[in-house]
Amino acid sequence: MLTSTLVATLGMVLVCLAQDQSLLRALRVTTVGAGFVITSLILRPDGRGRDTHLLPYASLLCGLGVVLLWRIAPALASKQVVWMVLGLAALLATYWLVDDVAGLARWKYTAGALAVALLGVTMVLGIEVNGARLWLGIRDFFVFQPGEVAKVLMCLFLAGYVADKGPIIRAQVSFRPGVVLPGLKYVGPLILMVMFCLAIFVMQRDLGAAALFFGLFVAVTYLATGRKVYALLSVILFLAGMVAATRFFPHVSVRVGAWLNPWADAQGGGYQILQSLYSLAAGGVSGVGMGQGFPELLPAAGTDMIFSVAAEELGLAGTFALLLLYVLVTARSYSIAWRARHPYGALLAACLATVFGLQTLVIVGGCLRLVPLTGITLPFVSYGGTSVVVNFIALGLLLAVSRDCLPPSPDA
Repeated sequence: MLTSTLVATLGMVLVCLAQDQSLLRALRVTTVGAGFVITSLILRPDGRGRDTHLLPYASLLCGLGVVLLWRIAPALASKQVVWMVLGLAALLATYWLVDDVAGLARWKYTAGALAVALLGVTMVLGIEVNGARLWLGIRDFFVFQPGEVAKVLMCLFLAGYVADKGPIIRAQVSFRPGVVLPGLKYVGPLILMVMFCLAIFVMQRDLGAAALFFGLFVAVTYLATGRKVYALLSVILFLAGMVAATRFFPHVSVRVGAWLNPWADAQGGGYQILQSLYSLAAGGVSGVGMGQGFPELLPAAGTDMIFSVAAEELGLAGTFALLLLYVLVTARSYSIAWRARHPYGALLAACLATVFGLQTLVIVGGCLRLVPLTGITLPFVSYGGTSVVVNFIALGLLLAVSRDCLPPSPDA
């Protein structure tokens, strides 16, 4: 934690020097580091074998996020610090309140119903911004993104359902030539739940969250059945659905068109992705330096495109290190899932790890033009109050699962 705080402080000093600001402002980033140190000290007296790697990784991601946001807009960075402090408080509350992770399985259907209800209410009563209806609340006073809350609730539901029905799903299969199909009675609720969420997200024009939930569904289906063919079939169905959506939903058609050929509308639909590519090219291997880039040319630089800001100022080397941090967090989360003693805890950790990894891949892939650009946040780095707090809650759940893990093997 101390190392990550020093790295973030150094980045803040470089930004202040580049922008002729007082170096005392660099101390603001230490607030986040101090929050992580205090959180770690509060958790330490617990005495149980919780994971000791996730917090330092998250600390470095958060520190870098504050530095990049300060580079883009100091007001956003100040707000983000507040959200991170609240997120750390939410992490502690989650860790201490969830004394028995396996007990959460009793609330699986409640969590699933609440996730669907949140999405449904948002579709009807949500606040529309830039053509997307993703927020609930009172405009200019308090708003939050129910979709961020729904992703954790859906993890709670899917983990509980598969932990309960997984053995039956694997046993109740019917054989067809070359294909093994599970009983629809047990897989049906999974399909209906996630398809309903996908339909809501398409209607809300939140394609990034739709891809995220679909990926989670594919991963859980594989965990439930152990059959690789289902992952392949799911990808084929998703691609077919994407083609159909492009035909029947104009906003999807515009998004896909901008992805396939952004130069056709360089000042319109393709402007954002082209600016992202220019930022990546300008960064080169070592970057132009902290505070030396032009993030003001990037639409939604502090949220959707913050990876491109990092690529311009830190270069390929810096973004490789950033992606390595996400790999470490995801791998550590899967390690917790692998070593968990209870099936529900294992599945919950696996679901949370999948969401974290997929969310990173989707937003980075959009900035690199590997997939259509989507409006989701880069975990712990992009600005967003709901996203930050929910990610810390997910981190608290992972730490709670890690308390009851088998010790790592000597070869791990």
